[in-house]
Amino acid sequence: MKLLLISIDPILSDLVEKSAAKHDFELLRFNESTDPIDILSTVCSLHPNVLIFDDDFLESKAGLILNSVKKVNKKIAVIFVTSNDSIELGREISNIGIQFYGLKPLSGEELNDLFQSIPNLVNKHIN
Repeated sequence: MKLLLISIDPILSDLVEKSAAKHDFELLRFNESTDPIDILSTVCSLHPNVLIFDDDFLESKAGLILNSVKKVNKKIAVIFVTSNDSIELGREISNIGIQFYGLKPLSGEELNDLFQSIPNLVNKHIN
């Protein structure tokens, strides 16, 4: 299983790395640019099964980027993480078709439970 983490948050990165290793998932990272074109081209070229998307890194571009990602890869499972607890963001993102919406800080236990369910999330999208 290939995971792509788009984030510069060291705490989130550490939690994801530990959980990915525990579940034998391949973890790829992208944090070089917040440009939607760079992010979309990275997602397209790496072909991850799961995209872990940190809204705090991408500021207000989350909806635009996720819409584009879902257009080019309908089968990708998306985990959306943010520290923004606004209802407006929740509405915008939930309409895109994500599999998990998490508010920071995530706990290691919460992430482990999520990673345990990832194969089921991915298999639902493949069928």
